[in-house]
Amino acid sequence: MNKKDIAHIRKQFKLDHDLLKIFDILNVYIMKESSEIYHYESQPFAMLDKDQQELYMGNFKKLLTGELDQKLFELKFQREVEDHTQLILHQGLLARHTEEWKERMLRLVGKMLEDTQYSQDTVVTFIRGEYFKPTKSRNEEAEESERDEVYTHPFILCSINTTEQPKKTLLFDYVEKEFKSNIVVDPIIKLASPEAGFFFPGITDHSSDVNRILYCAGKANEPDPHFIENVLNAEKTVTAQEERVI
Repeated sequence: MNKKDIAHIRKQFKLDHDLLKIFDILNVYIMKESSEIYHYESQPFAMLDKDQQELYMGNFKKLLTGELDQKLFELKFQREVEDHTQLILHQGLLARHTEEWKERMLRLVGKMLEDTQYSQDTVVTFIRGEYFKPTKSRNEEAEESERDEVYTHPFILCSINTTEQPKKTLLFDYVEKEFKSNIVVDPIIKLASPEAGFFFPGITDHSSDVNRILYCAGKANEPDPHFIENVLNAEKTVTAQEERVI
C-alpha cells in the first residue's frame, strides 16, 4: 500500500459515502485487572444511531492517519506459524454469516490477551465491510461516470482504544434552581486517540493482497513489537527514524 491508497481509503470513512459500506461491528470490553473479556456485542453497523456512527467514523479515520513507516506500517506475514492470524483474518473476510465472522474476531482477541497485562480497561472494535475504488480518474467532460467501473475491496478493520473515568463536575439545575455534583461512573472510551489497530488485507496494484496487512501504531515511531510478531504474526519492521540512524 502506498500513501495514495491509504489516503483514498481514509477519505471514504464518512457517513452515507457511496464508496464505502460497513456491514457489522463487534465491540469487545477487556478488564484491566484480569485482562479477560468482560463483555462483547455485535450488531449491524446500520443499527447504530447517527451520533455513534459519527464517533466511530472519526475513530477509524484517526487510526488510518499518519506517515508510512512512522505511524502506519505495511507488513508481510510470517511463514509457518500455528494458529496464524493471516488465516483467521482470511476466514473472517470470506465468512458468509456474522456469527462465523464474530467467532474469528474473538479468536484474535484471545491472541491479544496472551502474555499481555492491560494497564487500563480496553475496548477492541472490529468492523467488516467493503470499499470501492474507481478504475478511471474523474473526467468532467466524459459521458461515463468515474464510478461506472470500480474495484471492490472487502476489508476488516480493528481499532484498540483505552478508557478513562469521567471527571466529577458541578452542574446547575435550572428546574430545581440548585447546584449539584454530577457523578458518572461509566468509563469513557477514548475514540479520539486509538492505541493501535490494523487494516486487512493490504492493496497491491489495485488488488487486495492477503499476504500483507497495514498495522497502525498509536504514536509515531513507536510500533509494538509484541503485537506485530505475536498477535499479527507479521515480520519485524523498522521505522523511518531507525532507518535513518542505521
